[in-house]
Amino acid sequence: MTTVPRKGDTKFKVLFAIQGHWGQARFGPTVEELRSTVGVSSRSTVQFHINDLLADGYLSHAEGKRRTLRVTKKGNMLLEILGA
Repeated sequence: MTTVPRKGDTKFKVLFAIQGHWGQARFGPTVEELRSTVGVSSRSTVQFHINDLLADGYLSHAEGKRRTLRVTKKGNMLLEILGA
């Protein structure tokens, strides 16, 4: 089931943080970097949201490669609509 992240939700914060990391570093963030940026205490919480965002088409990644999480066109459209 697709869940649309809302501004202020942890899932939204993860999506926004990945977009911002790419804008600065030109590669995807680690789960630990996202945990720190988003302000949650558990990497498993971040991984849960990443998995949901991947399943819902807001993120993509290269299977078996590190630091390849990217916001998709669908994810970028959502961030634009929400004014991020």
